[in-house]
Amino acid sequence: MAALEDSSFGRLIGALVSPAKTFRSIAERPSWGVALVALLIVSTAVGVLANQRIDKNDLRQMVQERIEKSRGGQATPEQVEQAMAFTEKANAVGRWLIPVVGAVVYLLIALLFFMAFRFFAGSEIPYKTSFAVTLHGFLPVLVGGLLTLPVILSRGHINLKDAQSGNLLASNLGAFAPESLGTAARSLLSSLDLFSLWTIVLLIIGYRIAAKVSTAAATTVVVVLWALYVAAKVGLSALFT
Repeated sequence: MAALEDSSFGRLIGALVSPAKTFRSIAERPSWGVALVALLIVSTAVGVLANQRIDKNDLRQMVQERIEKSRGGQATPEQVEQAMAFTEKANAVGRWLIPVVGAVVYLLIALLFFMAFRFFAGSEIPYKTSFAVTLHGFLPVLVGGLLTLPVILSRGHINLKDAQSGNLLASNLGAFAPESLGTAARSLLSSLDLFSLWTIVLLIIGYRIAAKVSTAAATTVVVVLWALYVAAKVGLSALFT
């Protein structure tokens, strides 16, 4: 009987339950197609279904607040209706761009890890291997998405803030923060997520093996890049509120 790590489909489970063996196999024979397709299918399903269930009143209020903030005055009903029509059209188009954006994001993340391990850790890891490790390291996101789907389907409407902050599954500290907490602080707490921490662990294991570096070097690279992402996320949240 073939081991989980011997096939592309088996690696979807192997990376989660037997990461060391699976990432050794990936280092020897990198594969990324199945993992990429699986991640994109689930993320697209979550994004499209959540978008369709966002409460229209919440969306209208957000649009009105943005108009009033940008113009420094009261928004007229006509302005709100025009902005709502534009927003709904943009959402209709944007939801189907989720897989394209997702693929680009994973390519860029793999590139960042590739460059970091090459230039700062002295690794000779090929980009294809980096891409394969990145995708399999992010498989906890797939698990989170699959668990989120029933939550979305069980609701007739979804609160806009929950959809934007990723708190639908209540797997991060932001889901338990008080309503009075600021956007930037809430964004920081939402980054402390069970599936994100699981991903960090898998990436450390994967790159330690595939990049042939020490655990300390792999941990440093992964944690520093994650911290930079969180800092950027929190900064943007503070800037656009």
